[in-house]
Amino acid sequence: MRNLNKRKLTSVENESRKRRSTCDVGDRNENDLTLKTENKNTKNITIKLDKETKEKKGKTMNFENENIHDKEQDDVIFMNDVDDGYNTEYFKNLKKGAIIEISLYNWMVFSGPITLKANQGINLIAAANASGKSSIACALVFGLGYNSNILSRNKELINFIKKGEKKSFIEITLKCDESKKYICIKRIMNIINNKVESFWFVNNKKENYEKIENIQKEFNLNLDNLITFMPQENVSKFSRLNPEELFECTLLAIDKKLLDDYNYLKNKIEEKKSVENKIETYEHEIIEEEKIISDLENKKKKFENLRMLLSTIKLYRVKKSLLLIEHKKKQVIHIKEHIESLIKEKDTHFNTVKYYLSELEKCHKVINNLSLEYNSKKIIIKESLNKYMKLNLTLEDMEKQIIKEEKIMHDTVQNIYENKECIKELENKKKKIKEEIYKLEEFFNKKKDEENNKILIIEQNKMNENHSIISKKKYINTLNDDNEYHNIKEKELQNDLKKISDENKKLLMKKYNLQSEYKCILDKLKKRKNYENIQEEKFLNSIEFTLRERILNYKKNIKNIVETYNLLNKEYIENLKKKYDQTKLHNNINEFNDEIVDELSKQNIIYGPLCKYIKCIKPQYDYILEYFLKKYFNSFLLIQKHNKELLEVLYKKYKLSVITTNDKYFDTNKDNINGNHNISISGYPKYCRVTNEMKKRGVEYFLYELFDSPEIVKNSLMNIVPIHISFIVKGDTLKNKSTKEINEFNNFMINEISKQLNEDIKSLFYFCEDNIHRYRISTYDKKIFIENFSHIEKKCKILYYMNKDVKKDIVNLMERKEMCEKQLEELQIQFSEFEKMKKEKNDEYNKIILERNEKNIKKKKYTLLKNELINIDESLDKYMKGENIIEEKKNIILKNINLINKKKIDICEEYLYILNQHNKYDKELFFIYHKLNQWKKYLSIIKNENIENEEKHENLKNSIELEKNKLNSYIYDINELEGLLRIQKNELTSEEMNTLDTIHFNLEQVENKLKECIIQEKIYNNLDNNNNNKSEEKYNILLLSIERHKENVQNKKKEINNLKQTILENEKQIHFLLPHWSNQINEYIIFLNYNFEKFMNFINPEFYGKIDLIKKNDIYEKCELYIKVKFKKNAPFLLLSISHQSGGERSLTTMLYILSIQKLTKNGFYVLDELNQGLDHINEQKIFQLLSCLSNPLMYKQHFLHNYNYKYIHIDYYSIPQYFILTPQIIKNIVFKDITVHYLFNGFGVVDNQFENFYENDKT
Repeated sequence: MRNLNKRKLTSVENESRKRRSTCDVGDRNENDLTLKTENKNTKNITIKLDKETKEKKGKTMNFENENIHDKEQDDVIFMNDVDDGYNTEYFKNLKKGAIIEISLYNWMVFSGPITLKANQGINLIAAANASGKSSIACALVFGLGYNSNILSRNKELINFIKKGEKKSFIEITLKCDESKKYICIKRIMNIINNKVESFWFVNNKKENYEKIENIQKEFNLNLDNLITFMPQENVSKFSRLNPEELFECTLLAIDKKLLDDYNYLKNKIEEKKSVENKIETYEHEIIEEEKIISDLENKKKKFENLRMLLSTIKLYRVKKSLLLIEHKKKQVIHIKEHIESLIKEKDTHFNTVKYYLSELEKCHKVINNLSLEYNSKKIIIKESLNKYMKLNLTLEDMEKQIIKEEKIMHDTVQNIYENKECIKELENKKKKIKEEIYKLEEFFNKKKDEENNKILIIEQNKMNENHSIISKKKYINTLNDDNEYHNIKEKELQNDLKKISDENKKLLMKKYNLQSEYKCILDKLKKRKNYENIQEEKFLNSIEFTLRERILNYKKNIKNIVETYNLLNKEYIENLKKKYDQTKLHNNINEFNDEIVDELSKQNIIYGPLCKYIKCIKPQYDYILEYFLKKYFNSFLLIQKHNKELLEVLYKKYKLSVITTNDKYFDTNKDNINGNHNISISGYPKYCRVTNEMKKRGVEYFLYELFDSPEIVKNSLMNIVPIHISFIVKGDTLKNKSTKEINEFNNFMINEISKQLNEDIKSLFYFCEDNIHRYRISTYDKKIFIENFSHIEKKCKILYYMNKDVKKDIVNLMERKEMCEKQLEELQIQFSEFEKMKKEKNDEYNKIILERNEKNIKKKKYTLLKNELINIDESLDKYMKGENIIEEKKNIILKNINLINKKKIDICEEYLYILNQHNKYDKELFFIYHKLNQWKKYLSIIKNENIENEEKHENLKNSIELEKNKLNSYIYDINELEGLLRIQKNELTSEEMNTLDTIHFNLEQVENKLKECIIQEKIYNNLDNNNNNKSEEKYNILLLSIERHKENVQNKKKEINNLKQTILENEKQIHFLLPHWSNQINEYIIFLNYNFEKFMNFINPEFYGKIDLIKKNDIYEKCELYIKVKFKKNAPFLLLSISHQSGGERSLTTMLYILSIQKLTKNGFYVLDELNQGLDHINEQKIFQLLSCLSNPLMYKQHFLHNYNYKYIHIDYYSIPQYFILTPQIIKNIVFKDITVHYLFNGFGVVDNQFENFYENDKT
C-alpha cells in the first residue's frame, strides 16, 4: 500500500445506512454507493461530503410524507450550499458547461441520495459490472433534458426510476462563465397512476422545459452527438457512421454554427437545383404546348372537310333506304308462297294421325276390361287362401286340445299313484309329531316341579311367620301363575348391574382424562425434543408464500414420487398404508407423508428441506450459522445423481432448488473431522481444525463445527459454501488493532488454512460478533489486497436450540408423565375387580333370561305341533276323497276327445273343396294374364308409330308459325323504312334530290360507300355521326383551346425569367457564405490531421493515420469525411471499418479521433463508456498517458503544439477539458497522473455498514 501507484481511499459516502436491511451472502446491495477519489502529482485536494449539511438536506427531502406541490423548496438544494462546497479557483480553467456535481435519488440501481463530485481533467469511474456506471450516464441524459433515444435503452422514463419507489430526482451543477460561477439544474420525477410527472428547477426556481432547451444551446451540451457523449449502448454506433454522418458529427462537436452553415449551404444548393429543374420542365412544357397548338390547327382543317363528307353520307343513306324497301317486298312474296305449301302438307298428314289415335283408344278399352276381370279372379283366389289359412289354424287348435286332454288323462293316472305315497308320508309324520308333543308335555311337568321346589326353599328362608303348608302352596301357585318370581329376581340383578356400570363409567372418564393428559405430555415432550420439525415449521412461516407452497406440494405428492421412481420398497409403503388409514383424518395423511420423507433421508436418497437437518450445537453463534446457510435452507439434496428423470421432475414440475451429489462421497470425511487427514477424495475439500496457535490469536471455531447434521448434508454444503475454511473470532480480538496487525492476522490465517488444505488460499471470510470480514489478495499483485466488512443482525429467527427453560419444562413434563402412569395402573386394577363382579351378575341374569326364553320357545313349538297335527288329519281326509273325483274326471276327458275328432273331420272336407276351387280359378287367371300381355304389346307398337307422326305434325305447325313471324317482321321493317325515308327526304334539299336520281348503285355498293364515308369521318376527329349540333360545339371549343394554349406559352416564358433571377440570388448568397466557411473547414481538417497523426505515433511509432475530406464539387454540396489508418509501416492506408480492422484497433482509432477534436470543441465535458474495451494492456496504458498529457495545457504545448498559422479558426490551448470515462476494470501497474479515479462501491459483494468505522480505523 506504500507504492505511489496503489489506490488510496480518501472519501466515503454512505447516506442510506440507517434505512438498509440485512442482506444475504452474495446479494446485491443497491443502497450503498461509495466514491473513492484521488488526484496525485497536482494540488492535494480531497473531496468530502459535509455530513451536517447532508443531514439538514435529508430532513427537508422527505419524499415519502409530503407532497411536491405543497413544498417545492424542500426538494431543491440552495445555491449558497452548492457554492460553499467548491474551490472556485480550482475549477477556473474548466470550460463553460463542465460538470461540478451530480446528485441522484432513487435512480436505477441507486437509492441515495448519493453525490458524485467531478474534477477537472479525466474523471475515471471504475467499478464492476452492474454496479451503476451506466446509471450515471443515463442520469446525465435525463437530467439535462434529453430523451432515451440517445441511449438505445428502454424508451419509458418510468423504467429508469428505482423499482418500488414513487419519487426520484436528478440534480446536476454546471460551470458558467466568470460572472455567474455555477448553475444548478434539478429534475424531480413523481410516479402518479403509472405515469411520470417531471418538475424542472434552475437555481432553486421552477422553470418549464423551454428554459432547459435554451440552457442546452447556451452551454453547448450536445449530448446527442456521439463524439461528445458515447454511452455503453452506442459504442458500436460510431464505427457504423457513414462518411457524411461522421462529417456532420464532427461539425456539431466543434461548433453547432458550422453545422447550421453547412445545412444552410446544402438547402441553398438544393433550392438552386430545384429551380433549374423547374426551368427545364417549363421549357419542355412550352415545346409540348406548341405541338398541341399545331395539332389543333390540323383538326380545324379536318372539321371543314367533314362538313362536305356529311352531306354525301345523307344521300347514300336515303338511297340505302329505297333499296332496302324493294328488297323486303320481294322477300314477303316469297314467304307467302312457302306458307301455303306447308299448310297443304299439314292437312294430308293429319288423316294418318287420326287413324292411329282410334287404334289407341280401342286397345285401351280391351286392356281395361281384361284387367278388371283379372283383378276379380285374383280377389277370389286371395279369399280362398285366407280360408285355407283359417282352416289350418282351426286344425292346429283341435290337435292341441286333443293333446291337452290326453295330458290331463295322464296326469290323473299319475295323481292316483302319488296320492298313495302322500298318504303314507302323512301317517309317518303324524306319528313323529305325537312323539314330540309327548316329550314337550313331560318337559313342562318337570320344570313345574323344579320351580315349585325352588320357591318352597326360598320362601321358607324369607318367611318369618308360621303359616300352614296349605297357605304356602296357595302362595306358590299364585307366584307360578303371575310369574312374579322371575321378575323380582331380574329386577334385583338389573339394579346391581346398573350400579356397577355407573361406577365403571366414572372410572372410564377418569381414565380418559388421564390418557388425554398423558398424550398431551408426550406431544409436548416430542415437540420440545424434536428440533427438526420446529426448525422446519419456523422456516416455512418465514419464507414467501410461493416457495412455501412448492415445498408443501412436494410433501403432498411424495407418495406418488416414491411409487413412480421406485425410491422405496413396495412392502414398506403397504405397511405404512395399513398403519395410517388415509381415508379418515387429514392428520393421518400428513403423518404418512412425513414418515415417507424421513425414510427417504434415512436411506440417503433425498434430504429436504435442508433446514430440517441442521442442528445448531453452539447457540451463542446461531445467528452466524443462520446468516451463512439461510440461502440453502429451502434446498433439497438428491443423492442419486444418475436419476435424471427424478431431478427433472423436482426442478421443472415442483420448481424446487435441488443440490445433487454422489453417494460415493458419503462417510468419506468422517475421519477428516475426527483428526485423521490421511483419508480424502480428490475433488472434494478437506476440513480445517483450530490449532493452538489459532486459539491464541482469538479463533474459536470453524463454521462446520457449529452444527450437527448427516455427514452427506455437511459434505454437500461444503462444496457450495466455504464452511470448512470460514471461521469465528472472539469479540475482543480485533478491537483497538491497527491495520498492520489485522493484515498480519489475515496473512497468518491464509497460511495456516493453505497448509491444512495443501492448496493456495487467496481470500478469507470470518465473523467477529456482528461483523462480517472479507479479505482478498489481488490476483495481479500479492502486495495489493482488498478488505471490507459489514454488519449482520445479532438475532436468530429459524434455528432452534434447547435452552435452560426448555430443559426445565421437559423435567416437569417427565414428572407429570410418571404420575399419570401410576394413576393409570391403579385404575387398571379397579377395572379388573369390577369386571369380575359384572361377569358374575351377568351370568345369573343370562340364566334367568335363557330359562324364560327356553320355556317360551317350547310353548310355541307345542302349539305349532298341535296345529300341524290338525292339518295332517285334514289333508288325509282330502286325499281319500280325491280318488273318487279322479275317476269321474277320466270319463269326461274321453267324451271331449271324441267330439274334437268329429269337428276335425268336417274341417278336412271343407278344406278339400276350397283346394279344388283354387285350382280352377288359377287356370282362368293364367289365360287372362296371357291375353292382357298381348294387347299391351300391340299398344306399345301403335304408341311408338303415333309418336313419330305427332312429332312430324308438330314440326309442320312450328315451321308455319315461323314463316308467319318472319312475314310479320318483314312487313314491320317495310313500314319502318318507309317512315324513315319520308323523314330523310324532308331533310334533303332540291339539289340533293336531283343528285339522288343520278346515283345508280345496288344495295351492296351503297353500303360500301357508306362505310368508307363513316371511316373518313372517324379519322378526322371521331365526332358523333348523327349530331351536327355537337360537332359544331366541338369546333367552337377547338378554336377556344387554341387561344388558351397560346396564352399558357407566354405565361411560362415570363415564369422562366423570374426563376433565373432567383438562381442568381442563391448563387450570390452561396458565394458570400462559402469562402469563410470553407476556409474554416479546411483549417479544421489540417488541425485534425496533424493531431490524429501525432496521437497515432504517440501510441506506436509504426501507427499512422490521416483524415480525408471528400467533396462533391467546389461549392461543398456533399461532404464526406474518411478516417484512414495503418498499423504497420509498409502497409497501405485503409478506411476505418469492421471489415478492415479488429475491435481493438477500431476502439483505439475512435478514442484518438475524439481526443484529436477536443481543442476545437466548446463542449464542457465528454462521456466515454467502456471505450477501452477490446484494447490490450500496452494500448490502454498509452491511452491513459495521452489523456493525462492532454489534460495538462503545458504538456500539450510541449509535445503536440502545431506551428501552422491558423487565420480563420481559434484553438483553445489553455482550458482543461473534462472527461468522464466509465470502465469495469483498471489497468494493472498504471501511473494515474492528473487523473481522478472514482470507485463505485455498489452491487454484488458490497455489504451493509461496510465503511461505517473506516475513518476511525484509518486515523489509528
